[in-house]
Amino acid sequence: MKLRILNSIFLALFISSPAWGDSLSARAIVEKMDTRYTGDSSRADAQLILIDRKERERVRDIRLYTLENSEVEKSISFFVSPTDVAGTTYMNFDYADGREDDSWLYLPALKQVRRVAAGDKSGSFMGSDFTYSDINGVNTDWYQYQILEENAQVDGADTWLIESTPKPEFADKVASETGYKKSHLWIRKDNFVQVQGKIWLDSGGRTKYFSASKLELIDDIWTAHRLQMITVRGDEKEHASVFEFRNFVYNQHTDPALFTTQSMQRGMQ
Repeated sequence: MKLRILNSIFLALFISSPAWGDSLSARAIVEKMDTRYTGDSSRADAQLILIDRKERERVRDIRLYTLENSEVEKSISFFVSPTDVAGTTYMNFDYADGREDDSWLYLPALKQVRRVAAGDKSGSFMGSDFTYSDINGVNTDWYQYQILEENAQVDGADTWLIESTPKPEFADKVASETGYKKSHLWIRKDNFVQVQGKIWLDSGGRTKYFSASKLELIDDIWTAHRLQMITVRGDEKEHASVFEFRNFVYNQHTDPALFTTQSMQRGMQ
């Protein structure tokens, strides 16, 4: 299973019953968050907003697709504008059997598709505060979980506050692939949505703060229309990134031929 901040980028979460109460273990809560139904296919439009320390913004428009079956979940992101990123495409295959993800990035200036290596996944995704590992996810078996607070309040909602730390045998792998050393997750009790996070980076004395907001139930799938990540060093905000989503469509036909390196090079048709 894969623990991700962005589930195929836009964090669609299957509604679950609040009747589970407080009897669940920390790992069981994380697994319920992670194994939610996100549709057999999906499509959405997004803006990725990059905000520097002076609050200046750069906006990138993206079209997102996913396709899932029992063996693999595929996602592809086409950057539409502005001109300096238009034609850039990112694709990821997340395998159900536990194999390492396959990820590819197409940069039109180089006119080539390159594979994203595991050691590169802790890097910034298209200049944002989100990393490739935030988008692709990491194996939940690499971590140990502990409930720090049973009834934490976030925007008036009851949540579990859970600490996630790498198991000793996976610490080096986690550091290489994520750049993170531990995380706090606030997970809502009524629908198992992660609505808040705090992440300690492995180096540089930096901390990240994540939030998911503007939740809406679309075709029985809880969907966050806004995701934010803020990077802080000491008490100073360095920069932030926001995904704003719209035009969600679930479970309508998506052509499997879209998820190929040839399609990445062709771009949006």
